Amino acid sequence: MICPSITDWISAIASAFSAFISLCVLFVAWYQIKQVKIQLKSLAESQKNSTLMTVLELESEMNKRKEYFDQCNFELRQYGIDVNLKEKKLNSDTVELLGDKIKVSRENYLNSLDRLSYCIIHKYLSDRDWKTEYRDILFDAVDNFSECFGISSRFWNIKKLYEKWKNE
Repeated sequence: MICPSITDWISAIASAFSAFISLCVLFVAWYQIKQVKIQLKSLAESQKNSTLMTVLELESEMNKRKEYFDQCNFELRQYGIDVNLKEKKLNSDTVELLGDKIKVSRENYLNSLDRLSYCIIHKYLSDRDWKTEYRDILFDAVDNFSECFGISSRFWNIKKLYEKWKNE
């Protein structure tokens, strides 16, 4: 029987130690990958929530601006009704003031719709998801306020998205 030499023992111990260290490194790498995966999942959820909050803020702002625009239109109509009922003379300053309020509120509303259109065009928001909800709103805005969408229009994101959705 051949006795192993001291170098054989040292080599065997070193190999076992190396294998143990390799297993420890493998376990640490596995644990770190698991932690990165958890962090990425959390980051994706956070991004999803952030996008949702942005959309809700955009919608809220757009709705507020639309409500104010409608309110200004109602004020003008109510003024006309009041003048007719009380058989008063139409005050041109009041009509001009109400007309200015309508112009400003319409521009603010269209700015918010343009911002939403920008987000959809540049893929901050999914075109497919938002098309069903905003297509009619966008088409109504372009059709009802066509004078705002001429060649020198500031609302080119609305125009671009309108053309895209119109051709689909």
